[in-house]
Amino acid sequence: MKESYQVISDALHEAGFKSSLEDKAGPLDFKITEYSLNTKLSFRFENLQDLIDFLSQTGHAEVEHLQASFMDLGIDPDKYFWVNFFEKGKEEAQT
Repeated sequence: MKESYQVISDALHEAGFKSSLEDKAGPLDFKITEYSLNTKLSFRFENLQDLIDFLSQTGHAEVEHLQASFMDLGIDPDKYFWVNFFEKGKEEAQT
């Protein structure tokens, strides 16, 4: 596993999520943005392929919809962006 992916996986584990996104302690979700939310679970990815590689290596099966998500968000998939991980349902509760 790429060293930067291991750092992300370790941070997710320390936050209460198991190392594999498919085998998690709680439901995990993420939001893609052009900026960091300045949380301990906010990570920079160099491009869309970098995120797909991370998700694939950590057992996340649903990567097909990501290209469409980038188009919907207006984010260039060939430039860096941030992925902000959080417990599923927390975003809805905070908004």
